Amino acid sequence: MKKSTKKLPLIIGLSLAVVVYALLLIFEKELLFRSQELNLWLPTKMWFTQRMAAPAGMLSVLSSFFTQFTYFPWLGALLLVGLWALVFQLVCKVFTIPSNRAGIAFIPVALLIGCAMEMGYWLFLIKTQGYLFSATVAVLFMLAAVLAWQSLRKPLWQYLFLVVLFAVGFPLFGFYTLFAGLLIALLAIVRGEGSSRIVTPLLCLIGIAVVPFVYYYAYTMVRQGWIYLAGLPHFDYTKKQFIFWLPYLLLFLSLIVLVFCFRKPKTENVEEVVTPQPQKGAPKGKKKANQPKLSRETKATICWNTGAIVVAAVLAFLFWYKDANFHTELKMEAAMTKMDYKKVLNIAEKQKKEPTRLIVMAKNLALMKLGRAGEEMFTYLDGGAKSNTPLDIRMMQVGGKMLYYNYARFNFCYRWCLEDGVEYGWKVEYLKYMAKTSILSSEYEVAQKYINTLSQTWFHKKWAAKYQKYIDDHSLVAKDKEFATILPLYCYGDQLDGDNSLVEIYLLNYFAHSFNHVTTPQFDEAGLMCALVLKDIPTFWSNFFRYAKSHPKDRMPKHFQEAALLFGNLEPGKVDISNMPFEKPVTMKFKAFMEYAKQNAIGDDAERDPVIKQKFYERFGDTYFYFYFFIRDVKSY
Repeated sequence: MKKSTKKLPLIIGLSLAVVVYALLLIFEKELLFRSQELNLWLPTKMWFTQRMAAPAGMLSVLSSFFTQFTYFPWLGALLLVGLWALVFQLVCKVFTIPSNRAGIAFIPVALLIGCAMEMGYWLFLIKTQGYLFSATVAVLFMLAAVLAWQSLRKPLWQYLFLVVLFAVGFPLFGFYTLFAGLLIALLAIVRGEGSSRIVTPLLCLIGIAVVPFVYYYAYTMVRQGWIYLAGLPHFDYTKKQFIFWLPYLLLFLSLIVLVFCFRKPKTENVEEVVTPQPQKGAPKGKKKANQPKLSRETKATICWNTGAIVVAAVLAFLFWYKDANFHTELKMEAAMTKMDYKKVLNIAEKQKKEPTRLIVMAKNLALMKLGRAGEEMFTYLDGGAKSNTPLDIRMMQVGGKMLYYNYARFNFCYRWCLEDGVEYGWKVEYLKYMAKTSILSSEYEVAQKYINTLSQTWFHKKWAAKYQKYIDDHSLVAKDKEFATILPLYCYGDQLDGDNSLVEIYLLNYFAHSFNHVTTPQFDEAGLMCALVLKDIPTFWSNFFRYAKSHPKDRMPKHFQEAALLFGNLEPGKVDISNMPFEKPVTMKFKAFMEYAKQNAIGDDAERDPVIKQKFYERFGDTYFYFYFFIRDVKSY
């Protein structure tokens, strides 16, 4: 019996596409959505002209165009997987990979997945527009160009095609045009016939060397040597960032290697499955025992495809960025943007490893929005883990704008959106914050500019229409649910100061030391929260009494009682706490903590001993006492 393997590429492609699509939606939904927030595509002549003013301009345009569809993560993931499936099919066709070896074509696709999903914190720093789709779109163009050259049978037409490819393709796709020329040259040498084996490589060599040099004089924003690399991601060429280049280097290497494999034209492969014929006279009942035997070719097909898919899966897994804190930060900011503060706390409750300071600050902000900070601020996992990246990343670039906006530091939010827009390119997220901070600062004409821009996008028209109402009718601003939680913190006049890009330190000091102007109860609560984190006793008492004065009828929250009881005992006599109405559970917890400390915290540096720290966390991890003594060496970034 004969069985065709012609449909094997389709089966492999569809199966792996379903798996990758599921992984994207399960693990990277927030990354997909944030990618389009940190992207901007406009259907305007001015935007298109600006993109095309740099080499590889069309790559930037198309990548930004596709990225905007991740506004709906399911749609963005579908586009990504669809393009990767198309790359898979083109690799099979361009390099004439037999259908019974189709799994090999998934290796370059896996490396493309690695190129996209290695992004991590580059999401906030990369200057490549539409990075998530950039490599995929570029490789599709590259393979399509090679396939178009292969489809031309006459050498003269192939030579003319190369001239057009380099002349037109380089300003549109930059480096990837040059690499397409390299693949064509190698294919001509390895698989060509007659004079084309000499002429084609020679034309490609001239195109690769000369065309970028000539086009250099048409651009004003690129150095001469770097124009050859136009279209590649804007990673630094340093040892520290070599890991980001690795999937790209392996991708290019895999395509070169495929040139030298499967040199013969692809033909339909047929595998035989040998079915033994029953012997005459054999008992009828034993016919079922004779099973078909797999031929040697069938076994080779299984081994080749299984091995290739395993290698591809390992490569994709290795380069796929999987840091839990990074994904937690994305989830928290997405929930904060939707004013789903309970979801922020649900995410914080699931935290298993030491959180970054951004996670801690987002959690504290959500608690303050819900009026639960004084009761629950120190019941969650705390700490100051470093961001898991070799990049010099700052909290400002990841979530600082969101924090400044929600803490009513509108000038700082606007300033950093403006600076990052100039440095990294304008993004939807920047324009939204600039519009909202302008509205809250009563700069309605300024806000109108950003609303006009956002109204031209495909997916943010509804958002722009919502905030247009506040420009048209200023009285609606104070009635907005989101603005109502922010305006009470807007308690300052015109002033000029700096944060040195250290968001947390600036906010802590600002709220804890602002005594020169009229405040609100919400502002006083934020000040006391910040004083607790600073652990400065005189600053605490100043904010404690200010909070008590602005909340005369409210019960003093648990953590504020714990801090007052602790500091009153650490510095007896400075503030009389004997008449303060501490609740019984607070005093009992404090006594238990001090007794346990005498028994276990032995040594000058006991607070940094991980064993002792864990013992105390198990018993007192939900108290300010634990935070004060054991959360140490936390650095702002």
